[in-house]
Order: sequence, then structure tokens, then C-alpha cells
Amino acid sequence: MSTDWSRPLTVEEMYGDWDYEGAVEMLEQSLEPRRSSVVFDTVATLGIGPEDHILDIGGRDGTHALMMAERFGCKVTVVDPSPTNISDGKAKLLDHEYGQRVTLLPGTMEEIPAADDTFTLVFSRDMVSHVADLKAGFVECARVLVRGGSMVIHSNVETDLMEPREAARLHAATASIPRNADPAFFESALRSAGFAVSSLDVIGSEFYEATQEAGSAPNYLLQLSRLRRAEIEFVEAIGEAAYRSMYGNALWGCYLLLGKLETRLYVLSRSADPSVS
Repeated sequence: MSTDWSRPLTVEEMYGDWDYEGAVEMLEQSLEPRRSSVVFDTVATLGIGPEDHILDIGGRDGTHALMMAERFGCKVTVVDPSPTNISDGKAKLLDHEYGQRVTLLPGTMEEIPAADDTFTLVFSRDMVSHVADLKAGFVECARVLVRGGSMVIHSNVETDLMEPREAARLHAATASIPRNADPAFFESALRSAGFAVSSLDVIGSEFYEATQEAGSAPNYLLQLSRLRRAEIEFVEAIGEAAYRSMYGNALWGCYLLLGKLETRLYVLSRSADPSVS
């Protein structure tokens, strides 16, 4: 951000002769934010097709795996640590046209239940914040990826607008590992496993802007206000852990829209040289 926020405005500047109505009208115009489907468009640039096998690491209930199987005709294996996600996903596969092309397995990024050189692509969407040992996770992804294969990672990192106390509260409420949101640590971890960054697309807040404009996501700020004012009632109704989770998710959305977090889309390459680990 290029604006100098360190210089306080004067009262004359605050209430000066400037076109407030025109500024509001300008603010009402969409900036045409990109939608989250950009993640799958990025996968498409890698030439994925029916002969390929994708690992969707931390793929929850297989929703995104089914989308990739349908779009690209590929096989997808989902690995996720949550028993609920696995059971919900298996039920979903039964009723889906492409369910036969998706397999769900319990596991973590640090311990992937697959042989070496199994997958053409490793896909990771908004999950690395939960990985306890990110360096070990990247090593495992490199192990199961074929030489010359790629990894596509959708992740969120902190910006310099995030204050330490804000970050601590956010990560505690979202089961997130704080250092994984540090872009320097994140990129150091992937490089230590032998990955290189082929491309980096800084999405920023665009995906969340798009959902707000489309009305397909909640008003996170309004949720926070209600959760804060009715904390006792919510905790009595759903329990403290669920309350904190809901608060953290709403806070996450607000921080993305405020620019305290930014979405990034990485394409990583694994060296085809077996001497490079």
C-alpha cells in the first residue's frame, strides 16, 4: 500500500471540499475480483488429463477432488486426518458420477499413505495452516510426487498489517500453526524439500471479495458482532470449542478482506534430477 498512513490528516482535510458522493459511487463499483475457480484454472495449465493421478492433501470430504475428476477425467486420492471428513466424503462419492475416480484415505501431510513417485500432481487447498511440521510435510509431498511433477498450493499468509496479538488470537481459534502463515518460513520449508517456485499469484482478498459480491458467503463482520454480543448464549448452545471455531472463521474472513491476511497461489516444481532431494 503506497498511501502514507503515518501522517495524521487535519480536520480541514477530513471534512474538506472533496467529492464524498462521487467517492461512494466509485466504491460501489465492482473491481471484478477473480473467483476461487482460478485455482482449478491453474491446475489446467499443467496439462492434467485422464492418465494423471492427483493427490489432494488435506482434501476434506473430497469436494474439490470430485471437481477435478469431473473437469480433467483424472484419478484423485484424498488424504485427510479427520474421520468425519472421510466418512462424509465416502457417502458423497456414492452418489456422484465421478465418484469411482476418487479415493479417500486417512492420513496427514507428514505421513502420506502412498508409495514413492505415485502422483503427477499434489494439490493443496487452504490446509497448510494446520500442518504441525510443514518441512516434513513438504518432504513427504516430494516423496510421493513423480520426478518433474508439480504441486499447486492455495494458502493464506500474514501481511505486515497483522499485529502479533491479533495473530495469536486468530491462530488459537482456528487450529493453525502460527509460523506457517509467515511467507518466509513457508517458502523456506518448501525449498528445503527440493521444491522450486515456478509461479506465484498473489490473489490477496479477491476470492473473498467475489463471494461477498455474489452473496455466496456470510457477512463475516456481522457474524463477529453477533458472536461477540451473544457470547454467553452461543457457548451455552454449542459449546466453547464450537463458539471459538465460528469466531475464528469469521475473523479469518474479515482479516482477508482487511488485508491482514492474503491469499497466495503457488505452483511448485520438483526437480527431475534424482540427485536433488
